[in-house]
Amino acid sequence: MTGVPVEKKPPSGVQEDLVPERVVDGLPTMYCFETCPFCFKVKALLGSRGIEYSKVEVDPTFKTQLKWSDWGMVPVFVDVDGTQVTDSNYILHYIDSNDSGSFPRMGEDPEQDRWMNFSNKILGKSIVAVIYTSYRTSLQALDYVTRVDNFSFGSRLINKWLGGFIMRMVGKSRAKMFELPPRENLQYQLDEMSKGIEGDFFGEEEPNGADYANFGILRSMQGLNGFDIVESHQVVSGWYGRMQEHSGVY
Repeated sequence: MTGVPVEKKPPSGVQEDLVPERVVDGLPTMYCFETCPFCFKVKALLGSRGIEYSKVEVDPTFKTQLKWSDWGMVPVFVDVDGTQVTDSNYILHYIDSNDSGSFPRMGEDPEQDRWMNFSNKILGKSIVAVIYTSYRTSLQALDYVTRVDNFSFGSRLINKWLGGFIMRMVGKSRAKMFELPPRENLQYQLDEMSKGIEGDFFGEEEPNGADYANFGILRSMQGLNGFDIVESHQVVSGWYGRMQEHSGVY
């Protein structure tokens, strides 16, 4: 009995195929959604280093501008020579390794690795549970996202109202991953996260990969339901403000 072959997604990180035709204006180019938490990670690092780059806003509904990529998700970073890098944490490492090399690579610092993984596996899921905690807050979030991201007018209406329902379901599923209710869980996770901030940053005197990774996640929540938990946190609020100033991403 033969089955239908399943296409495998390429591994994260630097991809084998060069795509110099995807470079815009001869600058490093990021394919992104404007409000994407994983894209904010990369924006924060690029901003902190003063690296000029081109930005291609991807249509969130059809992802037309990303049809060329087997990865199919944002962000995708394309360097000036056509090197394409996928997955936000891998992109952070790639950019830093070609710039100042100011923080350790994956596998060299267990604490940095731990908190970079935390950004995706715990913090990202925790904020989704809070933002989309009800249909009302889901509509508020989708209204903002569809106004800022590259949605057509028709797509905006569909994605706001239908997306509000879908994301409420997603919020529920994320909430079930944790023992505490969404707001209490986010407070708890920020308390845990604050234990890794030794000094001004995770990297103590200067940000490391964990700072950019977790800042990007929280920056995507700014102005949405539950961000007051970040603003009122005794440790994280100060760290967040320092990261805004350091990166220029407000």
